[in-house]
Amino acid sequence: MARTPAAHPVHKATAVVALAVMGFVTACGGGAPQEESTADTSTGLVLLSVAEPGPDPFTDSTATAPARLPAPADSPTPGERPPAKPADHRSAKGSDAGLYGGTRGTDSCDVEKQIRLLEGNKATEQAFAEAMGMGVPLLPAYLRSLTSVVLRKDTRVTGYGLVDGKAKSFPAVLQSGTAVLIDDLGVPRVRCAGGNPLTPAEPLKGAARHTGRAWHGYGPKRAVVVGPAPRPLTEVFLVDEGKSTWIERPVGKNGRGNRGGKNKDKVIPAPPAGLEGQATATSTVELAWEPPKGDVEIAGYQIFQEDVAKPVQELTPDSREARISNLKPGTEYSFTVRAVDEAGNISVPSNEVEVLTNYDTETGQPDPSQQQPDQSDQPDQPDQSDPNQQQPDQSDQPDQPDQSDPNQQQPDQTDQPTPDQQQPTDQPDQQDPNQQPDQPDQPDPNQQQPDQPDQPQNNQ
Repeated sequence: MARTPAAHPVHKATAVVALAVMGFVTACGGGAPQEESTADTSTGLVLLSVAEPGPDPFTDSTATAPARLPAPADSPTPGERPPAKPADHRSAKGSDAGLYGGTRGTDSCDVEKQIRLLEGNKATEQAFAEAMGMGVPLLPAYLRSLTSVVLRKDTRVTGYGLVDGKAKSFPAVLQSGTAVLIDDLGVPRVRCAGGNPLTPAEPLKGAARHTGRAWHGYGPKRAVVVGPAPRPLTEVFLVDEGKSTWIERPVGKNGRGNRGGKNKDKVIPAPPAGLEGQATATSTVELAWEPPKGDVEIAGYQIFQEDVAKPVQELTPDSREARISNLKPGTEYSFTVRAVDEAGNISVPSNEVEVLTNYDTETGQPDPSQQQPDQSDQPDQPDQSDPNQQQPDQSDQPDQPDQSDPNQQQPDQTDQPTPDQQQPTDQPDQQDPNQQPDQPDQPDPNQQQPDQPDQPQNNQ
């Protein structure tokens, strides 16, 4: 939507993308011994590295291990206290760019194995379902509706451990590269290394400190808290960093589909990078970008304007700039660019750029041609919009001439009847005694005697 604030260009990402992180180790396969709980979950923010089962895991690991994974380096546990409120961390949404990653045709979590492990222990299955807020019969279908990805950022969550057959919650930070299952709003729901249910982060209680082993590069305020996407997702976009390709994965289908089905991932172009924009006139904006990286051959570009469903321009593959015309002066517009490959696959949007078109140099107004006409085009109230028309408009009222025009009061008074004419001229018989001969209906004294012979006489 076009807007007219006085603001500088702003850049913000709009696509759901992710990047495969290759530097992590996962524990996979069944039968691995579970470690005893070593974290004080009542007073600490638990740090969980990629492969660590963590305190009180629900099941064996269901994470799948890609080849050539170096172990993460340990780092001293931070001495500073973690932020108590989730809002004090960096925030993200399940649809934000670069939040998750994956590899084409490879699931980061084995959903069917997770279901089997839970069904093999009814008490564990019941505790897992209670932590997720649903009944046990709904659990298999719910797990199959989730999508396996890996984190690209250290992420703060609420984890659950299995303690005495019950789910016990604890605040945790998951290391970047952790395999998780996300729901259709992009929120992590299962940590696959320990089969732990996950829910959004909650505020810390008391003077909490970090517990567990930290990893290289961890910073208390660099972890993100993931909130739900604005609307349910139908696919997530993953980038395989090792192959320099981007992947479109349908939500709930995973890399090879549920139950080991056909590969559902689709390779798509990477998005253009570094989109910038500037206004060059009151109605013109110029955009510039860098070509996308990766092995996919680009066939062209599409320019999108906010709130416009179809591209406003389609360009050749060698294009690096675009000019958008016929815009309104002093108005803010948002643009993104997408790449298209030979098969017609379209990339996720580039970063979004907002540009404010120039104001009119003469008036300084966004659209001066529409300001005065809008006020004068109100025909229903002409007397209020133009004071010069008040006297003519009032004088045109014939029903009240004496009240609307004071200058006409004296001429009007001359038309009033004189003292000899107290009644209107339409009633002459009552107003002017000199006009009595004009009253034929009144009897004439001179004619009374002739009229009397017509009366009958008493002597007859």
